[in-house]
Amino acid sequence: MKLSLRTITATLLLCLALETQAEKAKPFIFIPSKGDGPFPVAVWLHGYRGYTPDGYFRGATPAAMQKHADDIGAVIIGFAATTDLGDDTQQWSEEPVADHAYVQAMIKEVGKNAKLDLSRVALFGFSQGASVAADLATNYPESYRGAVLMSPGPVSQPKPAKVQIPAHKNQVCFCFCGAEEHPSNVRPIKAYAILLEKGLGATVTLKLYAGIDKHDRPPDFAEKFPEWMTAILKNDKKP
Repeated sequence: MKLSLRTITATLLLCLALETQAEKAKPFIFIPSKGDGPFPVAVWLHGYRGYTPDGYFRGATPAAMQKHADDIGAVIIGFAATTDLGDDTQQWSEEPVADHAYVQAMIKEVGKNAKLDLSRVALFGFSQGASVAADLATNYPESYRGAVLMSPGPVSQPKPAKVQIPAHKNQVCFCFCGAEEHPSNVRPIKAYAILLEKGLGATVTLKLYAGIDKHDRPPDFAEKFPEWMTAILKNDKKP
């Protein structure tokens, strides 16, 4: 069987990422306090050099993040990205094959002590993590119910899928950015929203927050996140 250079490269990146994972900051997991599962899964994809084992929302207490897991009835998982930069920070490879394989492997590894419903997995990402989330959601719609994309900031050329398959129509995606953020963030979020909705047939909500120029999560993230994630994970549309 002939393997493409991209597939070979992606496989090598995945092996390296998994081998070095033990040296990275530990993953985090929040499991709903009620119910026995299997639970749907929300996977956090952090920005460039931006991972923290304390959670996905800077300044929030573990109790606040646990409340999110309880509110949406889903396990929330986060972990350091694929590629270690040598200073205790990481970035994503931005190769969908490698990033997808790594995310799937980490879901299973981190979730060993929880009953997971792997047919209901959603992504939420910020900056580079948002770009990776978009590329994974479009390339692997049968693995991800949808995504919350916040101020995407790709390091390399994005690699979203552009050919529609039936599973795309079963996805729900939220696309957010500050209206006054840098054009390198505003342009991608608009492009992803158009591609997801017009090109692939997903259900899309696009919001540019007026007057916001700071590169950060939406100002109402803490309040609205359960609503957004519930819409994705409890969506039962059929292709």
